[in-house]
Amino acid sequence: MGLKTKRALLVSGIFVFSATFALLSIASMAAAKPLSPIKIGIVQSVSGMVSDFALEDLEGFRVKIDEVNAMGGVDTKDGKRQIELIVRDNKLKPDIAVKNAKSLILEEKVDFLVGCISSSCALAVSEVAKENKTLFWVWDARTHHLTGARGHRYVFRSTGNTWMNGHAAANYFKDKPYTRYALINPDYSYGRSQYDAFVQGMKSVKPDFKLVSEQWPKLGTTDFTPYITALLSAKPEVVYTSMWGTDAMTFIKQAKGYGFFKKIKYVGLFHGMPLLRPMGQEMVEDIYVLTECPFVYPGTPENKAFYDAYKARTGKFPSSYSIGGYNAATFIVAGIEKAGTVENEALIDALEGITIKTIAPAKEITIRKCDHQSDYGITIGKTVKDPNWPWFVLKDVEIIPGAPTMRTCDQIMTERAAENK
Repeated sequence: MGLKTKRALLVSGIFVFSATFALLSIASMAAAKPLSPIKIGIVQSVSGMVSDFALEDLEGFRVKIDEVNAMGGVDTKDGKRQIELIVRDNKLKPDIAVKNAKSLILEEKVDFLVGCISSSCALAVSEVAKENKTLFWVWDARTHHLTGARGHRYVFRSTGNTWMNGHAAANYFKDKPYTRYALINPDYSYGRSQYDAFVQGMKSVKPDFKLVSEQWPKLGTTDFTPYITALLSAKPEVVYTSMWGTDAMTFIKQAKGYGFFKKIKYVGLFHGMPLLRPMGQEMVEDIYVLTECPFVYPGTPENKAFYDAYKARTGKFPSSYSIGGYNAATFIVAGIEKAGTVENEALIDALEGITIKTIAPAKEITIRKCDHQSDYGITIGKTVKDPNWPWFVLKDVEIIPGAPTMRTCDQIMTERAAENK
């Protein structure tokens, strides 16, 4: 065989090998399946009396998820994965929330759960999550029992809680000259928890604190007349309430007819923007409002970018609910990227102690390792008319950090031990 023939055969062999390798590579790439999406099950009250606020949680969450998906997905060890949301409506009923959670876990095979706006629903879903060893991230429900006595490895919360909110309000009022207080709170777990936290907080920081009346309207009350007259008869200087949404709006409108806000010096209400926006010009000036993020505050570029993205998506201005949803999604994405996986045990380990930057006044929020509770604080301001807006805004805003209002890890663990006896 001549030299030229040998060279020709060698070149031919190399060509055949290269072509075969290329074909195999192409076939392998064609056969490779795209990474499956990360499936998040959402349990939320998206119909009924609180649906407007519940949808704001969800839309805020979607803003962040859309941002991530638009960049190719969230980074994992296997590559970028898109995020898919599967939403179930619990209609503000714990039994339906439980069915939703079980269906999402067992039938839809979601990677983990997110929700709820209702404290009662959140407590019920938390037990399902614990039983199925499935991560449950709470973006709104505030009862402190969720991460306190009834907390466990599989539940996290990115907002503050009733204990923190009530003690923050107590610390705010401790140096004010008022001593006579009345409370009106919705008669369910959230309202009861808020009552306990505020009263205990006031007793610990203000020795001359006097509780002159406590009222317990049912959630969804339409006639507040008996409660308004009882409060006026008690002659408090300050009325503190955890009523929110439709209940708070109905109370304010009816109380105005009794001259309530002229006879009582100050009223403290929770929440801010979700109350100020729908009330419009029917709101009352000089009401103390507690909220995790006042409207367009603190006005940072990040804050503005979120407001613009949210408004472009929904046609509405966001509220503290919307920001709560966005923060929850930010935590989850950061946890997945840190863990590199959505395998629940590894993801939980990654989320314990994690810190994110937030668009809210706190600037940063951390999930405490011992109880999975965030150190998100609140802001307190007073309502005032503003010619630039069709609703009242807040003036004299003060930021109350969350960490100083949290119970210690030892206290939490003692509570849990007593609960599990």
